[in-house]
Amino acid sequence: MHHKHETQNLLINLFSFVKTQFNASIANIRIDNGGKFFSIQNIFRQHGTTYQHSCVYTPQQNGVVERKHRHILESARALRFQAHLPLYFLAECVLTAVHLINRLPTPLLSHKTPFEKLYNKVPNYSHLKVFGCLAYATEVHATYKFAPRAASCVFLGYPVGQKAYKLYNLTTHKFLTSRDIVFHEHIFPYQLPSTIPAPLIPSTESTAATTVIPLSISDLPSADFPVPSSASSTPVPPSSPYNVPLSPPILPVQPPCRY
Repeated sequence: MHHKHETQNLLINLFSFVKTQFNASIANIRIDNGGKFFSIQNIFRQHGTTYQHSCVYTPQQNGVVERKHRHILESARALRFQAHLPLYFLAECVLTAVHLINRLPTPLLSHKTPFEKLYNKVPNYSHLKVFGCLAYATEVHATYKFAPRAASCVFLGYPVGQKAYKLYNLTTHKFLTSRDIVFHEHIFPYQLPSTIPAPLIPSTESTAATTVIPLSISDLPSADFPVPSSASSTPVPPSSPYNVPLSPPILPVQPPCRY
C-alpha cells in the first residue's frame, strides 16, 4: 500500500481472499478514526460485517492492533540493525518480520504458531535464511562464455506465491527472485566499517612498563662478550674480533694496464 486511496480495493481483496481460501466471513472489523475508512462503510454493510471504531485519541480501545503493530516494527528494526541495511529496505524488513512472526510459537495460542492455527499444519523451517546476508544467485542470462555465472546479491526475504528468495543485485541495483542461490549467512554486504571494534591502544605508562626492547648482538652474553660482575661498575669492552669498522677499508687505486 503506497497511498491511502488504495484502502477500498485492498479491503475488497481481503474479503474475497478470506471467503475463497478459508470459506469464512469477516464478522467484525475494528479500526481507528482514520478518514479513509468512513467513506467505505457501504462495503462492510454489503458483506454483513460489523463496523467498529475507537474514540478519538483513545488508542487503548484498539490495544490488540497497536501492540501487534509495535511487535512487527520492533522485529523489523532488529532485522535491519543486524544486517546494517539502508532505510529504503524498510518494507522488506517488515515483510520478513511478519513472515517470521507467523511461524513462531506463542503462548497466546497454546504454544502453537499462527501458521499452524490457520492452515492446520506445522510450518516448515528448512527454507529460512539469515536476513540481509550475502547470496550468490545463478546468472541465467550470460552474455558471453567468460561472463560471471553468479551475481552477488543481498537476501531480502520470501516473495508471496513463489518458491524462491527475494534478492537485491549489488551490481545492477535491481530486485530479483531466484531459487539457485549459495548463501553466506555470516557475511553482511552492508555492514559498516565502524562496527568492527578497533584494537585497544594501551596508555603511555603501561606501554613503557611492558614494552620489550630487543638487544643488539653486542649486548648478548657469550664467551666472546664477558658479562661484568655486579660489583664492578666499569663496562667491559668487547673483544677485538667484533671490532669491525663501520665502513669498508679504502684500497689504493691501481692504474690501468696499458699492455
